[in-house]
Amino acid sequence: MTWLVEQSLPILVMGGIVVIALAVGYVKTGQRGLLAAVLAAVVILIALIAVERWVVTDREQVEEVLFEIAAAVERNDIDGALSHISPRAAGVHHASTELRRVEFQDVDIKPNLEIEVFPERSPPTAEARFNVMVILTVPELQLHNERYPRYVEVTFVKDGDRWLVQDYQHYNPTRGMQASPGEAGY
Repeated sequence: MTWLVEQSLPILVMGGIVVIALAVGYVKTGQRGLLAAVLAAVVILIALIAVERWVVTDREQVEEVLFEIAAAVERNDIDGALSHISPRAAGVHHASTELRRVEFQDVDIKPNLEIEVFPERSPPTAEARFNVMVILTVPELQLHNERYPRYVEVTFVKDGDRWLVQDYQHYNPTRGMQASPGEAGY
């Protein structure tokens, strides 16, 4: 049922169909009860859209953190990106050192982003999988504006009310097309 609070399109489509059907019924019959039903359906539709905008699910929070990290990296704000990483995550110091050697021009998370949330775990976790295209420069290696496509898997842990990166792996960009979650070798 989370789709109801994560996407406004289904609400608009279903609500629009109901409103149109009731309006057609009113126009054809002239019954005042149908006019009241049209008005009630419009009010309910507006309320559902407001709820969809107001409620932010865990999946939406994780997605927002991913895009905040991407934006920080693109601005070369490494400290801003690292602020989204759990202090207990392995390799934080190594990541900080490596990221500071690189100048980022663009970080583009592709539309195949999939996020799975596991609220029953203690603490709750989430896993994100997606392709990303990074354009970067590494002065010490004399690489300039290099395109670097990767397939990324990120594990998040909920710490209080924040989602933080606990771990990540990156692979050849075709990995996402080779296996599905749960398949051998994934």
